[in-house]
Amino acid sequence: MAVALTTKPKDAILDAGLATRDDVATLSQRLNEPAWLQALRQTAWSIFEETPMPTSSDEDWRRTSLRKIKWNKFAFNSTSSIAPTQTLADLPAEVQSALEAEYPASGRLVIANNRVVYHELSPEIAEQGVLFTDLSTAVAQHPEIVQQYLGSEAVPPSNDKFSALNSALWQAGAFLYLPKGVEIEEPFQVAYVLEGEGSISMPRTLIVAEQSASANFIEEEVSLGEHGQALNVGVVEVYANEDARLRFVDVQRWGLDVYNFNIKRSVGRDDSTVTWETGQLGGRLSKTYFDSLLPGDGASMEFNGVYFLEGNQHLDTDCLIRHTGLATNGDLLLHGALKDKSRSIFTGLIKIDESGQQTNSYLKNENLMLDDTARADSIPSLEIDANDVRASHGATITKIVEEYVFYLMSRGIPRNTAVRMVVEGFFYKVFDRMYNERVREKLFNAVSAKIGD
Repeated sequence: MAVALTTKPKDAILDAGLATRDDVATLSQRLNEPAWLQALRQTAWSIFEETPMPTSSDEDWRRTSLRKIKWNKFAFNSTSSIAPTQTLADLPAEVQSALEAEYPASGRLVIANNRVVYHELSPEIAEQGVLFTDLSTAVAQHPEIVQQYLGSEAVPPSNDKFSALNSALWQAGAFLYLPKGVEIEEPFQVAYVLEGEGSISMPRTLIVAEQSASANFIEEEVSLGEHGQALNVGVVEVYANEDARLRFVDVQRWGLDVYNFNIKRSVGRDDSTVTWETGQLGGRLSKTYFDSLLPGDGASMEFNGVYFLEGNQHLDTDCLIRHTGLATNGDLLLHGALKDKSRSIFTGLIKIDESGQQTNSYLKNENLMLDDTARADSIPSLEIDANDVRASHGATITKIVEEYVFYLMSRGIPRNTAVRMVVEGFFYKVFDRMYNERVREKLFNAVSAKIGD
């Protein structure tokens, strides 16, 4: 009797030799990591090997193909021209701009090609028990905190293929810990930098806020020079404990030759609030999950996001708001403008568990098409298992209204300027929701620069 043989599906990343299990062990040894983290990395690598590559057969990846990525062009050993320094002025102008050197900050951290090149923390902030450093240093100096949260409830290695890869091979990364009751006004700022041919960034950000603590965290991604195809695989884990207030700002300005994969997820306990504010502007192909888990009673989330795409850029954004606790709140607004042959995909889900009674949740995605050759897909949905809730969603895909442009031109404004004003006005619906003027200005300037003249 003939025996049917099953063929294991091809794995483009493994076949390309991007990394091996030995590389995982070598990384742990080089960093002198504790046994628990070595074991976590090895487990993550096993999961990575066993998890098939995403394909168009997977619901999350139906509209995003990875077939054109040349995985063998990437390498972990690429170095950066940025030398470690203790002086902010020594950093390249692009990095200083990302860190807003002209403004005060509670702390700053720069990681270039997985190596820490700059770190500062205000002594006054440190005296309050705040911990802000790179993640590897946090593992060595504060293992009891890192072990409790890293790769646990928010983003375990089993989450998906890229989460497992990051869990096995993350380097440097950022760590912020806020003790109980500590409220910090000035933001903590992190810049991740990619530089060099085939460079790889594998960042991991871990933020923990204890009861009634609050802070703003700004993370910006920057490319330096022309580096051909480059790769970013990132994970962000945010834990907001009881009554904590966290605002996470993400400004993604990778070069137009970067393939970008991320999972950013928050866990909100009782009466906590996590606010996501994001500008997605760079990258050749990006797939990012922004997820908010609300297991705590009275927990809230807010999401304010913008994107501007041009050329052949492809952006796939997947947002989940999961309501598990009692009387939780969700509010998501995402606006995008597209030109040339760019494409955006938005998949948004409000999921209300049976325990999520008295939920109030809303999400909306609006798209402005600047060229007929651009394309936007918007797929909002609801999944409700409770009977005492308020939940709704919306989506629009429209062209620029010529009457608005004509009105401005009739006042003597050139057409290019008139179009720019209409596009900026479209984005202002999101910017007006941003509480922090500094953050609002940062994202507006980033979008404005992308719009051009």
